[in-house]
Amino acid sequence: MLLAACLLALGVVYTVGYLKLPSRWWYADDPAMFASADSVRNPVHIFTEPRIIRTLGGGNAMVPMQLLSFWVDVRLGGFSTQFAYAHQIGSFLLTALLLYALLLHTLRHDRLAAFFLTVLWALLPSTLAVLQYISARHYLEGLLFSALALNLLVRLPADGARRGCFLTGIYLSLTAAILCKETYVALLPAVLLVVAWQRRERILAAGAAAVTLAYAAYRFWLLGPVFAYGMPYLTTRHYAKFLTKLPYALASNYGGYLLAALMAAACIRFVWRGRENRRAVLLAVLAAALSLAAIAPVSYALYGGIRTPGTGYRIVFLLNTQAVLCAGVMAVRTTGRSVQALILAVAFAVLGVGAHKTRTLWDGITASARLEGNFYLNNTDKILLSQEEAWWFIPSVHWMYGVKEPHYVLANRKTAGRVAPGTPVWRLRGGEFVAERLGAAGGQNVPD
Repeated sequence: MLLAACLLALGVVYTVGYLKLPSRWWYADDPAMFASADSVRNPVHIFTEPRIIRTLGGGNAMVPMQLLSFWVDVRLGGFSTQFAYAHQIGSFLLTALLLYALLLHTLRHDRLAAFFLTVLWALLPSTLAVLQYISARHYLEGLLFSALALNLLVRLPADGARRGCFLTGIYLSLTAAILCKETYVALLPAVLLVVAWQRRERILAAGAAAVTLAYAAYRFWLLGPVFAYGMPYLTTRHYAKFLTKLPYALASNYGGYLLAALMAAACIRFVWRGRENRRAVLLAVLAAALSLAAIAPVSYALYGGIRTPGTGYRIVFLLNTQAVLCAGVMAVRTTGRSVQALILAVAFAVLGVGAHKTRTLWDGITASARLEGNFYLNNTDKILLSQEEAWWFIPSVHWMYGVKEPHYVLANRKTAGRVAPGTPVWRLRGGEFVAERLGAAGGQNVPD
């Protein structure tokens, strides 16, 4: 209990003191997502109205739990970034506790090892990216429900009245996880089926299969036969190159290759220690393969920007979580405390650099979004020249807050109207807004 309390306290210091999440504002997709959630009057319709899911984001992903999570925020806190980030922090802390509990069981109650592995997970740039991006909360809450399902699974009674309650909890958690994010659809049911096969649990296997088939039918009903995400697939050559870049994304620096080598060594040593361990390593590799297959359609989005731990790092969130936790368990099970301490020191050094890089990046990009958004809302008599990479951010702020007349210019997007030559527009430069006049040959695009 003491280390669990320490983990919670450290998590609060990490999110509030280090990341300063309560002082953040909306970013990128956030305003559009919250405006969409606000337009839903009955939360049941999130799960029963195909048009709601089909108009969310690109319309090809079935993530109703994401919209429900934002709907809860809007209904309880309104358009409050403080409330939204408090929800984010709460989900992060609960996920960390569930991972700690799962590791504690897997490591045979080695509390220190479970504690430090959970801290390493929190330091991963992919974890940081998801934590700092409200619109990626469904990745985090998908892991939360997955960890809950696995905790119930490893503690499932062999018989008795409590067994039915545990099975119900497992199926409900499984359903919630796969409705949070589709990356959990292949992995989590596969884990349940493997455990059911090992234990000869027919009911567990039947339930996992039933949930998976029901999900497939439900997805087809809501979205139809749509699986593309509006981006090209990597060629075979580029995908092979993408795989070689993945260790970099583990730490957002070249130290990730050192961590990958340590992970490989842990797997090899684990197999070397006993033939019965081969199956565990094989299952870990297959689980990683399932996660890779799930992100294959969106790998293109990360391929070119893998050195920047921005929004694209959410793509490898589950993969990196699996890699660190599985390899960490194998290392703890096969090495003594002195070797574990050395590995831990190396991991902290490498991931500490990546965490600082990630936080610095997100401090900058969220600060500029906050400045532009507040300038737009507070200066309705001035035309804002928005330079946000997510060009839809200011239009979404306009929609979310119900601004009467659009008064923005999008620096990187073509729209129907044009600002007349000589019209002053306001651009963010060096942390301040300065007025510029458009030349006759350089008219800018403005909203309809």
